[in-house]
Amino acid sequence: MKYKVAYIDEDKGWINTFYQTFKNDFDILRIEVNPQSSVEEILKLLLSSDLNAIVTDYLLEENAEVPFNGNKIVEEIKRLKPHFPLVMLTSYPTQAIGQTDDVHIIYNKNILSVENDREREELEVFRTKIHSNISNYYKKIEDTNSKIEHLIEKRNNNGLEIQEEEELTKLYILFDELNPDGKDLPANLIHRDSITKLSEFVSETKEILEELKKLNQK
Repeated sequence: MKYKVAYIDEDKGWINTFYQTFKNDFDILRIEVNPQSSVEEILKLLLSSDLNAIVTDYLLEENAEVPFNGNKIVEEIKRLKPHFPLVMLTSYPTQAIGQTDDVHIIYNKNILSVENDREREELEVFRTKIHSNISNYYKKIEDTNSKIEHLIEKRNNNGLEIQEEEELTKLYILFDELNPDGKDLPANLIHRDSITKLSEFVSETKEILEELKKLNQK
């Protein structure tokens, strides 16, 4: 099964170029923005489309009076899903770098214009990076779930050292940030707002373990 990737741009030509370049690699959701588009509208579409990655043009206002640029979409997705695979393509990398916190997601749009072997190799590296970013994201989710289950089982049987309690706390926070497909751990099992000691972080370990197993079965 192909990964599903959204591509956002205001230019139909670039949308078609991206689609033709990667249609054999990914299931591509093409999103054309216009002056009537809003960040809220785009976010709603992205979050309801069961995506594995998002690629957006930076300068969305270049050929249309779009009231926002791609960095705003990136900011909102990172706020909701900090680890989700994101890429920003742009013909203006210097400008995009100045407007984006994570400079590592920025790539020159010319990478889609292949005219020689060197550029073909660069495109292949880019394609591989998208695949790797997605697979690494889901590997992180799996690893986080497994580590939480292991520590909860150990806590039930033998108790945890203080370092392990601290690790469990960090894993819960990471679990919440990853939040794949809305499958978040019920808040009543975490009691994060009422934590005063690490030992109070979880009071119902068996219930948490059961909840995690249910999530992994979905």
